[in-house]
Amino acid sequence: MNQPFVKQMISTRQHPFEIVLAQTALLVIDMQVDFCDRFGFCSFNLKADVSMIQTMIPRLQQVLDWARRQGLWIIYTRESHKPNLSDLSFSKQLRYMNAGYPVGSRGKQGRFLIQGEAGTEIISELAPQAADWELDKPAQSAFVGTLLEQQLRDRNITHLLITGVTTECCVLGTYRQANDLGFYSLLLEDCCAAFDVAAHEAAIAVLLAENGAIGWITTSEQLLQTVQ
Repeated sequence: MNQPFVKQMISTRQHPFEIVLAQTALLVIDMQVDFCDRFGFCSFNLKADVSMIQTMIPRLQQVLDWARRQGLWIIYTRESHKPNLSDLSFSKQLRYMNAGYPVGSRGKQGRFLIQGEAGTEIISELAPQAADWELDKPAQSAFVGTLLEQQLRDRNITHLLITGVTTECCVLGTYRQANDLGFYSLLLEDCCAAFDVAAHEAAIAVLLAENGAIGWITTSEQLLQTVQ
């Protein structure tokens, strides 16, 4: 479905968000096995609580179905590195070592955050389709070390719907940089999740700070009810 260049208004937690579907893409951030699955690295090896993520998945499925009906470009990101770690910065290497889970650590689904490993693939419930773009990114922001900005500009994309995990890390990092690059970004707070509810809520609070100067937040229900 090709959308006309029609502006529609979506209610948010603070100020209305004006969207043009013909210039909108859906970002699905890092919904990969090692972050989201009960047998992924974070749950199985680190004992992280993935229940909030698991609960969020059906809502994200609904948004994906809606986006495909609307003809939106869908971009799936995967936090991942080349097998030889040549794209891993020394800073990130140290930070993940300090955290207790070095990039490349062995898990039930293969090496952690390594391209080509089972744990780095998108979970089956949200399997990408042929027209979707699967984008490997070496940083928390999806704009660092990738062609994301260039591809969005080439397609005349000005608006982004942002979803995925974890809210306080790669989602927030991507959202903040998207804003600085001039994109109109709308976070679907019920299609984002974290291992810790408090961390999720803290990230949402950051975006709600300063009376809307940082960004826009709404729910998938509000989006789907407004834009048919």
